[in-house]
Amino acid sequence: MNSSSIFFIVLYLIFLVIGKIQYVKGVEKIVDIVVILLISTISYWAGEEITSNQIFSLLISSLILGILSIIITYFSGVAIRHFNTTKSLMKANREKIIIGNSNRQTIIKYMLPFVIGWILGLLFHVGGTVIVSMIDYELYALASVLGYIMGKDISRKVILSSSKDSLISLFITILGDIILALVMYMLHIANFTISLAIALASGWYTYVGPLVAVSSDPYLGTLAFLVNFLREQLTYVLVPFLLKLKFEPRSAIAVGGATAMDTTLPLYVEVLGKEYALSAMITGVILTLVIPIILPLII
Repeated sequence: MNSSSIFFIVLYLIFLVIGKIQYVKGVEKIVDIVVILLISTISYWAGEEITSNQIFSLLISSLILGILSIIITYFSGVAIRHFNTTKSLMKANREKIIIGNSNRQTIIKYMLPFVIGWILGLLFHVGGTVIVSMIDYELYALASVLGYIMGKDISRKVILSSSKDSLISLFITILGDIILALVMYMLHIANFTISLAIALASGWYTYVGPLVAVSSDPYLGTLAFLVNFLREQLTYVLVPFLLKLKFEPRSAIAVGGATAMDTTLPLYVEVLGKEYALSAMITGVILTLVIPIILPLII
């Protein structure tokens, strides 16, 4: 772990405490600004560094890995499932399952700066050193804002309210991520530490992309972004089908990973009902809290 990673963790923890002590409304709006800047910068760097003959393989690899992350995670949970869910609840929820739709707003908000940044990187070159420095400062800003926002919500009550279902979902998420990392490593996509970082991001593409790019190279950073972005988007499409194939709500929540607390939460409310909404939120909150600490330690 380098000094930049240590500084990121320190900033995150400091602002976590500050946000807990004194929180100012409206700070959440800054997150989108920082995230869009990060996406634009990392895609600009990718446009500078990644050759045209790498783009096709990058997109195909990202799509395959995004689908694999969902399938591996879901069926990891099925394999270790606990049979204490009541039959009546399972039957009631099974009737509610529908086919979800992709979040178009998310696609536009995050993919548009990604595409624009990449095109600009192809057309104009400012040098990798400048871009890396920009990404470092943007990551520090992200650590500060995220820590501050999470500080508002964290409490002993929230932590202790983690139900058995949320803890099981958390375990399934981590197990599925580790298996995906092993697959990526065995396919020689990246070394094991980078593969593990990409997988353990659990859908948090706006964080893992820049982190991997700085720690490794723009190609793998872009791969990390796309794999986790597609994991979030394909969750809407694949989870309803998987639930119909083999009903396991905790595995479904595990697929959402860090996004289960926000972007994919409406999906779980829709297909599983309010019974599992709290479990999904708690699972996502825990992952959102620990991912910014674990990934820099791994890399």
